[in-house]
Amino acid sequence: MMHDTGNPLLRFGLLICVLGAFSPSQLLVAVESGQPAAATVVIKQLHFQPDQMDVKVGDRVTWENQDIFTHTVTADDGSFDSGPIAPGKSWTLTATHQGRIAYHCRPHPNMNAQLIAQGGGDSTKGSAAKAMAGTLKWRPPTKPEQIHPILVNFTAALLPLSLLSDLLGRIFKRQNLHHAAFWMIVYAACITPFTAAAGWWWKHVAGPGLPAKLITVHQWLGTAAALIFIALTVWRWRIHKQGLTPTVAYLVCGVLAVLALVYQGSLGGAMAFGG
Repeated sequence: MMHDTGNPLLRFGLLICVLGAFSPSQLLVAVESGQPAAATVVIKQLHFQPDQMDVKVGDRVTWENQDIFTHTVTADDGSFDSGPIAPGKSWTLTATHQGRIAYHCRPHPNMNAQLIAQGGGDSTKGSAAKAMAGTLKWRPPTKPEQIHPILVNFTAALLPLSLLSDLLGRIFKRQNLHHAAFWMIVYAACITPFTAAAGWWWKHVAGPGLPAKLITVHQWLGTAAALIFIALTVWRWRIHKQGLTPTVAYLVCGVLAVLALVYQGSLGGAMAFGG
């Protein structure tokens, strides 16, 4: 027997019967059972943001490079490596097992973060927000790539200030400026060996992750700078002991040491910040 399916009321009734054959959960399968929740780590201003991400096993984690440099997402234990992620590009990883994995950027080893995969629970967003807030908390430096730049800053500031103080002392004939210059270079000479030691420690820990040519020049130039600063300090101590005004030769050698320090710092910046 034929039915008139052109009748609007009859078509509506047929639609209700078809929908009634499926349960609500079956209708939602296409929406809810598809993809696992995605978490995003933003790479920006030479940081992983957040630096600790909690996810569930099966979640997809995407790293988006919003920086101006190329970066990598490399596990410390070697379990994964994104390869170069160019600016504006991204890389996605699926968390397959529980655990905590520390990772870093190979070209910029001072960039470190953690991925923590848990068995269940919707803690990704809350944990990410907590981790983001925690990045502003002060933490004592424990790694060579953290200690080395801190010590470098003291030397980079003290040596030029010492030379400037000696130069002003010659111009204005003020002995107290020469005294200040002497003590500043003494402090620089005391700190510099620790700076060089932290640099060698960094090279030993990071190893192949650092640019080979840059780190070789940087480490030997830094070691030579430490010896030069000690020599300048001995020279300046003799001048100070005799109550003399620093000679032009001493000031010229000091300026050359500052230029070497600037060049060495540029190499360190290229390793840490790209370029």
